[in-house]
This record gives sequence, structure tokens and C-alpha cells, in this order.
Amino acid sequence: MLMFFGAVIFAITFAAWWYLNALACGMNTTGCRGVTLAWGDWEALQFFVPTFIIGAAMFLFGLWKIVRRNRR
Repeated sequence: MLMFFGAVIFAITFAAWWYLNALACGMNTTGCRGVTLAWGDWEALQFFVPTFIIGAAMFLFGLWKIVRRNRR
């Protein structure tokens, strides 16, 4: 269950990050050929990093619990 929720949180955060970059691309007055993820834009990314970390940690903790349970 933790793996599922961790993956969902990570995926939703990634989709929101992509959507923010697509919105910025669409608002560009000179046009835009394609959406690129601006990983160097720390002002916006500082809001997404904590949820990326929470989602990844939940996924890895759930994976660890499954591996530990199967070793018994």
C-alpha cells in the first residue's frame, strides 16, 4: 500500500511540475516548440522537491517492508 501511495504522490508531483513548465512555455510570447523541464529553476522547484522526496521515501519504505517480509 505504501508503494502505491508513494508512486501516486511522485507521479502527481511530476505531472504538476510538467504542467507548470508547459504553462510557462505557453505563456512565452515568442512561442515554444516543446516543453522542457527546467530543473535549474529553484524558485519553482523548491515547492516540488519535498513531495518528490516524500513520494520516493514512501515507495522505498514500502518496497523495503515487502522485501523484509518475503525473506522470512
